[in-house]
Amino acid sequence: MNRGEFLKSLAFGLGAAALFPRISSGDPAGPMILGGETEVNPHFASHGNGFGNRIAVTFDDGPTPRITEKVLSELEKHRMRATFFMIGQRVKAEPSLAKAVADAGHEIGNHSYTHPQLAKMPASRVEEELSKTQDAIMEATGKKPQWFRPPYGSFIRSTQGPIAEKLGLGVVYWSVDPRDWSQPGVPVIISRVLAGAQPGSIILMHDLHPQTAEAVSTIFDGLQEKFFAFDNMSRLLGNPYPPSGLV
Repeated sequence: MNRGEFLKSLAFGLGAAALFPRISSGDPAGPMILGGETEVNPHFASHGNGFGNRIAVTFDDGPTPRITEKVLSELEKHRMRATFFMIGQRVKAEPSLAKAVADAGHEIGNHSYTHPQLAKMPASRVEEELSKTQDAIMEATGKKPQWFRPPYGSFIRSTQGPIAEKLGLGVVYWSVDPRDWSQPGVPVIISRVLAGAQPGSIILMHDLHPQTAEAVSTIFDGLQEKFFAFDNMSRLLGNPYPPSGLV
């Protein structure tokens, strides 16, 4: 890429991960590694580069009536964008709510169809879980996800990674986990997120539980007070399979 192309990419907000797509990371909360992927493997990430104090706030396991709406309301109030990793079955059950998330300007990612431990499943079932979710999200929102988050982080990179690649999906984990799924209490969820957040963080929460919905307003206030800039997954990490001209 020449200097002019580099500056043009910055102007369009692609971010360093899009400009340097071979920067990737391994397991959840694992270290960034350079040149760790071959050209035939999908992009794996657990955090971004943090340029510009940027972070990504993500929500798993929705859409969930009343919970997802409350999260959306707080995101709008704080003028923030997030990424929602949705379960295919829930999208089929609540297509209008999935569409509302997309229409509000948030990114939607693939979180499998039934939320299984994919590492324990044969390749044919893994592909079915991912492809059915792609179809459900596309049908509900008109948009096809670029990123996939394995439920429980259960995914075999060497053998199942090519399945994600076949479907055009990068694989993303997380670097901040407040364990809100265990419902430890609103103050604990807030404290864990604010203590763990740093430039480049990918923050994992769930638009499934009432405690999370109660915590997000204070979490968003606290993150903004720390002057973080908020990106969705594709803006933080770029395109998992960028055009050849950017490689």
